[in-house]
Amino acid sequence: MNKKKIREWNRQIKKIDSWFENYKKPNIDRIESWQDEYIKLWIDPWYRLEKRNPPLWYFRKILDKFSLMHTIWESEFKKSPIPFDLQIWIFERNYILSELVCARVENEGEIRDNFFEECTDSRDFPTEKFKGVDFNPNLFSWTLRYDTICYQEDSDELSENGIADLLKNDFKEGKVAKGTEDEQRVFWKPYDYVWVGRKNKKNSW
Repeated sequence: MNKKKIREWNRQIKKIDSWFENYKKPNIDRIESWQDEYIKLWIDPWYRLEKRNPPLWYFRKILDKFSLMHTIWESEFKKSPIPFDLQIWIFERNYILSELVCARVENEGEIRDNFFEECTDSRDFPTEKFKGVDFNPNLFSWTLRYDTICYQEDSDELSENGIADLLKNDFKEGKVAKGTEDEQRVFWKPYDYVWVGRKNKKNSW
């Protein structure tokens, strides 16, 4: 690698540090107003309208900062009496979409598990792929879920022919807002795997 490329990658690594400094302190007010607090990988040039993955070694450096950020967030949210569920989402293929998410819950110890579709596959977290210097996947409990492409019957104004085409292309049918006046059919199929991680209790503060 020539000196020009080294300087360029050094600049890219500094962007991770800037991103971390900008977002390491969470906005607790969002949880208090029943919103979820989250942080995405808003790092140029990877996170744009057309998103693309950085090299895996670079993403591991991001996960190192995610791990440090998780520790800070956990400490900050524990200062509030409001119960929360702190999660790391790692998308297996499109890992530029990964997030740190703090979801408000009703009671201490509850989890929010309605962000993704349940996955029928069963396998272990790809530790060797994502393990970094500060990010140790073994400190977390991981649940495998599907990230999906989803269309709603009403909001996407699907015709019966459109629905038939989706079903022919292996989309599954479900319902949202069951039993309410807003109930409608949804059509979805898996797009990627996403690992939902929660800190093991014995490793939490």
